[in-house]
Amino acid sequence: MSRFTAFDSSGRKLRRPHSLALIPAVLMALATTVIAGMGLSTYVAYGQENTPQHEVKIVVEGTHDWNISQETVDAAAGGPILAHRPLTLTVTDRFLTGDELLRGMVPDHDILLSTQLENLETDDHKIQQRFEGTAVRADLLEGRDRKAYDETDIRFEIDNAFRDNLGLGHGPKSVVAAAQRAAVVLYDPPNTNPVFWISLIALAATATTVFLLMALRYNLRWEAKHRRLVAAQRKLARVVLDLEALEATFYAAPETERPQGFRKSWLQLQKLSLDLARSESSLTELVYSRKTAFRAQTAQQLAEFEVSARKLTSLSDALMGAGSVHARLVGTGTTFDRLSAPINDAMTTLLIRLEQAPGRMVANGDIEQLRSALGQLLDAAAGDPKNLQAVEKWQRAEQHLVELLTKQKKKISRYPHGKVAAPAGAPQEYRELKTSLGLDASTGRDGYANAAYLDALAKSITGETLESDRKTTAKQRTESAYRPSGPRLAVMLTALLLVGMIPAGITAANVVEDPLPDREGTGRGAQLEIDDPSGELSDTEIIRYMDTDFPVPTSMVIAVRDAEAYLDLRTDPPGSEYRSAEPLSLLTSLYRIKQEFPELLDPMTKELKDGKAIIPVFSTDEGTTIAPGLISPEISTGQYTLGGTSNWEHGSIHESTYPDITIANVVDDYAEGIQLNGFEEDTSISFGGLFWLLTMLFFFTVVNIVLVIRFLLTATSSLGRFGRGTASLRSAKKKLARLLLGLDESQINAVAVLGSSGSNGRADDAGQRLFERALAMALREERELDATPLNERLRREFSARVEHLDHLADVLAERDADVARRAQRLIEATRGAGGDTPGGVKLPGLHPMKA
Repeated sequence: MSRFTAFDSSGRKLRRPHSLALIPAVLMALATTVIAGMGLSTYVAYGQENTPQHEVKIVVEGTHDWNISQETVDAAAGGPILAHRPLTLTVTDRFLTGDELLRGMVPDHDILLSTQLENLETDDHKIQQRFEGTAVRADLLEGRDRKAYDETDIRFEIDNAFRDNLGLGHGPKSVVAAAQRAAVVLYDPPNTNPVFWISLIALAATATTVFLLMALRYNLRWEAKHRRLVAAQRKLARVVLDLEALEATFYAAPETERPQGFRKSWLQLQKLSLDLARSESSLTELVYSRKTAFRAQTAQQLAEFEVSARKLTSLSDALMGAGSVHARLVGTGTTFDRLSAPINDAMTTLLIRLEQAPGRMVANGDIEQLRSALGQLLDAAAGDPKNLQAVEKWQRAEQHLVELLTKQKKKISRYPHGKVAAPAGAPQEYRELKTSLGLDASTGRDGYANAAYLDALAKSITGETLESDRKTTAKQRTESAYRPSGPRLAVMLTALLLVGMIPAGITAANVVEDPLPDREGTGRGAQLEIDDPSGELSDTEIIRYMDTDFPVPTSMVIAVRDAEAYLDLRTDPPGSEYRSAEPLSLLTSLYRIKQEFPELLDPMTKELKDGKAIIPVFSTDEGTTIAPGLISPEISTGQYTLGGTSNWEHGSIHESTYPDITIANVVDDYAEGIQLNGFEEDTSISFGGLFWLLTMLFFFTVVNIVLVIRFLLTATSSLGRFGRGTASLRSAKKKLARLLLGLDESQINAVAVLGSSGSNGRADDAGQRLFERALAMALREERELDATPLNERLRREFSARVEHLDHLADVLAERDADVARRAQRLIEATRGAGGDTPGGVKLPGLHPMKA
């Protein structure tokens, strides 16, 4: 039968509840698998379909400038232009209508490119054909899965490719560039961005793990609650099984010798055990119900059940011990030992602290009086178990000790001290045992309470002078910072989110950033030929101002011409210090200069042959230089211009009085354009989307790693050395091992030396017996903690038990050292008796000292 199976009061089997978080965990696991499959299939499909299989057909209609005709375009293309779908680019010399341009209503064409460079200016709005630009059939833009370019972007991309290449001095090649751009922007590829797919998979996997860990946390919380219930049930079952023996012990004591507290404890035990037995079944049903397992009411009832079970166990033990005293049964000495042990521990710590007090804060005689009173108490605890006056004798010894403690408290309270920390309360069993024996358990007349308070008062004056003090303070600090509060947790998560934005922003910027190369170099690879009638330009000076190197040798002709003869310059508005050029005059000047170098042109297309570019430079009558761009032998493709006159449509020009620097800048732009030519940015995800995706991925990944580590440490027993409190447990084991090895020496010190005569021997013998029993208990606790599995070690209760064990080991070590010091002083005092010369003495457990 499963250890998590129980039965209710009617015999119906109860099964443990499971977290509903398992459902989304399974769903997210499936989603992770589906996303991974989609990403893999996308890559496979993209690999199979990435090669374009169709041709872009170019049809030229009408008469055009710039040597554009069907023959020249076909010659400039040099072969088929491939696309992922059949396309036809129609070049027309007419204007376009608004429906064609804006709504894609071109049923007889795929793409309609007008070579008109300016809109038709007219006051007659009835004229439909008055727009320049490019129209794309509407159905080519619909049903796109990944809109890398929206409808407006697509027609502008195609038209800009045509116009940008016109600004490079091209004619037929401008149409070819428009066709090549159309093949790119009308392709609707699957999203193959690895960052996108990996991020989706990672997020889904993280969500799966988070939900799974939520379910595991639910299970761990329920198991902890179930474990508490089972432990309390075991205590109740033990007491119920012992009721018969307890009853026999109770009635074995003569009725006239049963104190009122003894009878009251017996009645309370009967009632409490009956109440617990009645509430056990209903509490079990609450714990095993999903609806009620984690309710505050269930937690409160379970806590009350645990407290009552502990009280019942303590009451049972106290009654058994008290009954043995009142009935004069064997075992009374053990009962008094259990009663004296807490007082002995508190007094031992107090005496050690007072002996270490500075100056004459506490007189040696007062310390000896307290030690003697403790000895009398322990001596009374070791009395004859059949002596009917044993309880009264022990009580008289306790009251004598209380009187001395009260007197000492008045003395040392005169010293300046801080706030007196509340001392640890006495064990519940101690109070129950005193009540059962009919002893006064009030705070003012209790030996433990007075000793613990005086120790706290002395500590507030002298500070933390004992090792056990520092361990207790460290434990309190650890417990207070053990688990972050709600606001602290929120601040930590917010800080983690903000930190995650840094690598996310850097990564996103690197992924989507324009790949603009840095300008570095000295003009290496540039071969300049200067065609300057004035002979004023020098290629050496131009190269000196260049910032870019060419990876391969590049030849350029610098053609210097008269600006007024080639350009239509104008000042607009009148009186402005800046001038512009009429846009078409810029294009006309490029075409005109290109014709001046027939040896560089293809006879058919009138385009520059490969291998040499032309940089037109215009000198004005004002002594300034205008370098609007260059005439390139290559077609500009991709998202970046090749460095030509890309702003020719606005007629923008820049006049400079430093021709060398101006031309060097044009050459640098051309070098940069060569590197960027053909670049296509992956627009499958925007910067903002990628930024937030990576930010959340970083956030959940870190949180997920923490949760996974937490789970692994909980579930893996082989990682015990990483559990909570392991270092403290090792420290306590070493201390207990030293005490165990020195046990014989401790016995010699405490009994043979200090207990050599009189009642002090019996008292010290009783103290030694308590010490040995406490050491044995600590050793059993150490073995149990050392055998605790890792999933138990990660709980707060384990850390508390380890800290308590470490504290107990320190207290025992301090007691042992105190006895050794007292033995040393005794030997030192007796070795010089009768005039003998004191000699070196070495006692067990101490370094040699001179008597």
